[in-house]
Formats: sequence, structure tokens, C-alpha cells
Amino acid sequence: MLNVALTGNIAAGKSTVVDLFQRWGATIIDADVLAREAQAPGGEVLAAIAGRFGADVLAADGSLDRAALRGKVMGDQAALDALNQIVHPAVRRRRDELLREARAGGDLLVVNDIPLLFEALDPTQFDAVVLVDASPALRRTRLRSMRGLSNDEADRMIAAQMPAERKRAKSDFVIENEGSLKKLEQRARAAFDELRHRAAVAALGGRVARVLLLAAAEAREQPTLNPIAARYADAGLAVRRVTGDAAAVEKALGRPAPPDAIVATAAAAPAAQQAWTRGGRRGVLTSLSADPDPVAVRLDLRPWGAGRLLLVEPDATGLAPRSDLFPTANPLP
Repeated sequence: MLNVALTGNIAAGKSTVVDLFQRWGATIIDADVLAREAQAPGGEVLAAIAGRFGADVLAADGSLDRAALRGKVMGDQAALDALNQIVHPAVRRRRDELLREARAGGDLLVVNDIPLLFEALDPTQFDAVVLVDASPALRRTRLRSMRGLSNDEADRMIAAQMPAERKRAKSDFVIENEGSLKKLEQRARAAFDELRHRAAVAALGGRVARVLLLAAAEAREQPTLNPIAARYADAGLAVRRVTGDAAAVEKALGRPAPPDAIVATAAAAPAAQQAWTRGGRRGVLTSLSADPDPVAVRLDLRPWGAGRLLLVEPDATGLAPRSDLFPTANPLP
């Protein structure tokens, strides 16, 4: 699993990029949502905030009056540091819990939406950092038009954060947001594709380099292998496809550089099993069930159990693997 932090100064367009990443398949952990959960009425965090900043930061219903609290910490670094020391440990505990759940569920790419990443956390705890950035002048214009702020109010909000120039050098990806939404989406997509590639490679753990995909000559299951081939190729693996009978499979397995993993359709599975056994049972043999339900499966590029490769159904990210998908899965010898 690749654990990524995504950040950006106010009005840079971070939330738009988060929405895009989520649409493209990333698991999102939102720091602001976690903070709101931690500051819920009746909890220790809200009690500590009221104790430090006064009861006037509480609304009539006992919830946090965020505008009142913002007024007390805006421009006061000591007050902001005190607030962070109260809230961030609780947020970190909840984030760690969600990360454990994501890892256990097989999620491939987790993106942590953290506005104050550089101000409040150590960015090196993440596998990669993505910064969404725009010029202060453009961000000021956005704050005026979108939030109705004056120039002075916008400037105070911009000045309250660390300048983006200091963050850029510490980020693995910088997504510029100076133009149209279409241009932002193109730049975000380029960054996301690279993150997906890194996630796939990390999930494989360097164990698999060559994959052989098998289908029987007369089978209608060939389309089943298309998404599998695409995902493995995306991870940078050498993917080879063979269609034919046992002799063709045996020839493919007998090449000087045998595959590390074999995925066969149900129709090709008997020939694959026969050729794989005669060839010394090298690599990991997996096969699809007769009805993968539906045929267009999604490949989760992480080892499962003793070297298995895991297929799950579309939109089933995080679910346990279906045991019937791999009736012939075997560990490496």
C-alpha cells in the first residue's frame, strides 16, 4: 500500500484534486473530517479546547464555535501551537486506525488530505507528498470571489500558512493550478498515474517481474484478461499473452526466462496446470473461475497469503478475496 499526503495552501485547489483522486480510485482520509470527529461535543478534545481558550469558543448547543476559535488563533502562533497539541494526537490515532483498516482490506493507494501537512506534521512519514499550488495573487482573487472576503481578510488567511515556496522543494509532486479546470485535471491525472504505478510496484514487493496470461484458443474469455494485462503493464511488469493448447502453453513456460506468475482463464486452466506441472511448477499458477462475475475483473496488485495474486470484482475495493477465483493457486516452491 502506498501512503500519500496531499496538501495545498488555502484556495490553491486541493479539494478539487482530492475529488479527482477519489473518483479515479484512491482511498481518501480527510484530516479535516477527522478533526471534526475529534472535536465532537462530549469528548476530551473539545473539553481541552474550552479549558485552554475559554468557554466562549463553545456554541449554545455545546458544539465548537469554529469562527470564535479561529479568531483566537489567527495570527497567534503560540495559540495555534497549543490548539495543534490538543487536536493532532487524536487525529493521528484515528488516521493510523484507518490506515490499518485500509492495509488489511487490500487498498492499494491511500491519499491523506492534510491542509496543514508541513505546518503540523512530519511529511517524511508518508511515502509521497503531493502539493497543489497557485500564486498568492490568484488565491487572493479566488478567496474574494468564492468567499466574499476583502483583500485584507484574504491576505491574513494566506499569511497564516507557510509560504508554498518552502513546501515545493519538500514535495514529490507539485500540481500547478493556474489555468482552467481541464488543465488542472490533466496535471492531476499525470501525478495520479505515477502514484498508481508506484503503488502497484510497492504492492508487488519486487517479487514478480514477468507475468504470463493464458487463454484457450476457442474460449470467449479473452476479454477477461484485458484489464489484468493493463494493470500489470501499469506496474511496469513484462506481460506476455498466449492463446492455444497445452503444447503452446508448455512452450511458453519453457522459455529461458520463465514467468514469475501465471494467470489462466477457466478454459485454459487444465492445459496450464498440466504444462506447469511438467515444467517443474515454477512461479505462481492462478486461474479464474468459470464465471468471474462479472467477466471484467479488477486486479489488485498485491500478494495475497502465500504468494497468491488477488482478483476482485469492480467497485469491490477493500473486500476479502473470493476463494473461488483461484482454485489452483499455489505458493512458490
